[in-house]
Amino acid sequence: MYKSILEDLVCPKCKSGLSLEILEQEQDEIIEGKLICKDNHTWIIKDGVINFESQEQEIVNNWSEHYKNINYDELDKMVKEATPDNQLEGYNISKQVLLEKIKCKHAKNIIDIGTGRGMLLTYIAKNITDEISLVCVDLSYEVLKYDRLKVKKINPKIKVNYIACDAARLPFKENSFDLSVSFFGIINMGEIAKKGVEEAVRVSKEGLINAVMVIKDDNPKVETINKYLQDDGIDGKIDNIIETNCFKLHQVDGKYNVTKELTYESVALPSKYDYVPIEGEWFGINVYDCKEN
Repeated sequence: MYKSILEDLVCPKCKSGLSLEILEQEQDEIIEGKLICKDNHTWIIKDGVINFESQEQEIVNNWSEHYKNINYDELDKMVKEATPDNQLEGYNISKQVLLEKIKCKHAKNIIDIGTGRGMLLTYIAKNITDEISLVCVDLSYEVLKYDRLKVKKINPKIKVNYIACDAARLPFKENSFDLSVSFFGIINMGEIAKKGVEEAVRVSKEGLINAVMVIKDDNPKVETINKYLQDDGIDGKIDNIIETNCFKLHQVDGKYNVTKELTYESVALPSKYDYVPIEGEWFGINVYDCKEN
């Protein structure tokens, strides 16, 4: 972490400011240390990542379990090889659109919500200058630890703060950032995705730019996929990615002005790991721009 983040960071328990105790530092990056609030809530900084002790999802995106059996480079390679070419094409086009929107809004201080394996993060790191300041948040300390190492290889000059925390309760003051972005991160929050949108807008002057894979309202296989999820022990449904539902989710009961851009569309090919997009059915990738009315 970098000291500059302290100005906007708050304790996730009591919302008070935090003081810093440095145990190890490399140049101006704190590698090991502690953050302590006035109520003596203490949080560890380890491997350059602030750990606010958020709990990973038990089944979906449980990175600690994944990394027990395979290193992060091998996992990235395995996932990429198993992803259909048209999905990869859609991801790449959508990342380009997100980066252009960042540039158009002249955003210099950005938070990436639900960073995961760093799909958007690594693209940004390759294509921006070190004038940009980034904060990456995810439930998983483990995945952020590896994201940090990836970015160090890609662009060692860029300053990124990595924070393991709950995106439904972001530990930041209002308008701490110029812009919030998310690349399939917030939508993976399931039933609390709407709260994720609210928090993303709260902490950013320009609101949220959010990329989401969507399916048609009349997709005939929604109930079948929801049953598969239930049978696999996953407490969730794919209803949020139905187009109409997804737009309403970003409006947050009419609080926000929302525009959307369809950046890519295709028909889903067989996929080894993903339930969605649904094989043989239309899917699109929408980028939603959400701001307060």
